[in-house]
Amino acid sequence: MKLRSKDEMESKFIFLLSYILALFSADLPPGVIVSLVASLDYLKEYSSIFRKLDTLINGFKYKFSTAINILASKEKILPLRDFLIRFSQALSHGDDMETYLDREINMAISEYEANMMRKIDSMANFLSIYGTLSSSLIFLMVNLTLVSILFNMGTNSLELLSISLVMVILLMTLIIYISYRPETYVIYRRKEQYLTLVIINAVLIFIILIHNFISILILGLTFLILGIYFRSKERKLDILERHYVTFVTYFSRTYSIVNNLKEAFTSILRGDIGKMRPLVMSAYNRIEFGIKKSIIFELMGEESGSVLILMMNRVLSSTIEYGGDIKHIGDVLARVGTSLLNIRAKREQNGRAFEASVYALQASSSAIGGTLISLLGIFERIFSVDVISNIFTLGKVNISLISLLILIILIVISFANGIAIAIAYGKSIYSGMYFIGILMIITVIAFHFSYLMTSGLFNSVFKGLPNVSPSSLSNLQ
Repeated sequence: MKLRSKDEMESKFIFLLSYILALFSADLPPGVIVSLVASLDYLKEYSSIFRKLDTLINGFKYKFSTAINILASKEKILPLRDFLIRFSQALSHGDDMETYLDREINMAISEYEANMMRKIDSMANFLSIYGTLSSSLIFLMVNLTLVSILFNMGTNSLELLSISLVMVILLMTLIIYISYRPETYVIYRRKEQYLTLVIINAVLIFIILIHNFISILILGLTFLILGIYFRSKERKLDILERHYVTFVTYFSRTYSIVNNLKEAFTSILRGDIGKMRPLVMSAYNRIEFGIKKSIIFELMGEESGSVLILMMNRVLSSTIEYGGDIKHIGDVLARVGTSLLNIRAKREQNGRAFEASVYALQASSSAIGGTLISLLGIFERIFSVDVISNIFTLGKVNISLISLLILIILIVISFANGIAIAIAYGKSIYSGMYFIGILMIITVIAFHFSYLMTSGLFNSVFKGLPNVSPSSLSNLQ
């Protein structure tokens, strides 16, 4: 489901411009270029527009300007619509298309950076409000619990409030996801996805059968272990992408001189290319087996697990296949990759501040929940004494039910806050399992220890008080 606004600039559009530039650098006719872009499956909504344009130009023999004006008037993706209009004008006036597309790419990068910086600032303000609201929900539950005890309201109102709080939490999380969802930049294998789903479902079934602190702790540890795996994978990928940008620069310059893929890889392997060495070695071995160049670059991108590397490799392989200016395209791709990685790093800085505040709020909310359950148990013992119950009575509540409701709310808040932290970092939901696991462990530890400490404190206080009975009161009279 496409949730991103049609007015937003996205990285995929920048790669589209880079691909078109690579084809124009090979001196291909505009009609052929439109057909090649239309055949790209991985650009999806962009290639569908070019398929319509290809039909009008190469099928019905429309002029470029006429065909583009027809499609631009109906196009809903604003950056693509504006580009098509300018693209038509550049072709009509006979502009140097490489120079024109260079300007388009620079303008797209600047717009993308400005848009992402505005989004990061907006997200920082919204997440600060979100963190406060999510932590205040448990305080609302505590207040209504005390009111229900004082006025003997029963537990029906608490059950309804719990459902309402869970719905509010889920709604706020959905708003964050729709508004600030990061672009996907990691390629996950289906085996990883299926195995993760099976493990989580197995643990959830265990919790449903045995719902106590230990089962919740096991769920938190499960999420933490899975999150560590995906988080470490993304961290390795960040380093790999940084090294890949350097690789693109040197490879394109080397290939422009030797004009031979095997010799270019040989020259690159003599230097230090960091984490790219295993991928380049695999590509070099495939050359020895006579595999097609486009397949070599495609496999390199898929094995890297990076969407960034995969997209840039497709542009590189197309440049080599059609005889484009590989040196110029390599410099453009290096500039694009550096810009995208810098924006991602700025977003991670914003996520670190939000992560620390969420951990503190989660611990305080869980501690208050544990303290409430402890106090309810103490109140029940105190006001069960006949002398005190004759003077003042409290409503009867099901402490185990209230404890379960508070834990459910805290677990839902842990899931919501973990997803929010992942979005703040610009990471995937799979990486968000790491934060969910930490938050659930914090919840269990803070809830349990606050319950034990509060119980021990009040037990020691009331243990030293004299016993009050009807006979002792009559003696005083």
